[in-house]
Amino acid sequence: MAYTIEEEQELSAIKAWWNENYKFIIVCFVIAFGGVFGWNYWQSHQIQKIHSASAEYEQALFNYAKDPKAQAEQFSQFIKNHEKTSYAVLALLDKAKIAVENNDFTLAEDALKQAMAQSTDDILSSITALRLASVQFQLGQFEPALDSLKLVKEQAWSGAKNILAGDIQLAKGDKEAAKASYQQAQQHASPLEQQLIQVRLNNL
Repeated sequence: MAYTIEEEQELSAIKAWWNENYKFIIVCFVIAFGGVFGWNYWQSHQIQKIHSASAEYEQALFNYAKDPKAQAEQFSQFIKNHEKTSYAVLALLDKAKIAVENNDFTLAEDALKQAMAQSTDDILSSITALRLASVQFQLGQFEPALDSLKLVKEQAWSGAKNILAGDIQLAKGDKEAAKASYQQAQQHASPLEQQLIQVRLNNL
């Protein structure tokens, strides 16, 4: 079927437009394709990095838990290699946990302070601050412990935060402040926590 004059004119116009713009279109296509390929490659690379870091973390923790003294340098190197990441914070939390199990509260405090400096996540920071306050309480550092509790920002930890604050204030001899903290903790406490808090209040 022959083209009409109008179709011939449209075809000529399209050809002319293509001759003028085909290089630009090809470049755009290459850039777009390259962008998609690059994005997929970057995602794949990031996933691979996460898997690699996770495996490295598990191995480093396994070795450190078996022999903290012998593996201290290697464990510290893992933390340094993953500075400002969740893996560094988790490793330091584990280091503190192992130190507490060995009754080395000074080492635990140091590890938790490092974890606070490494953390960029509110949840991890709140957990770390809560554990730091608990360790400082064990060391008899009441004021530093209360200061650490101020760094607990996540609402989910407010109950534990106020209970620990009450325990610290009671140890300081400030029963009124302890009572206020316990009562505040009661507001969002679970049934079990309610019982534990009530026991504390009854003993004031």
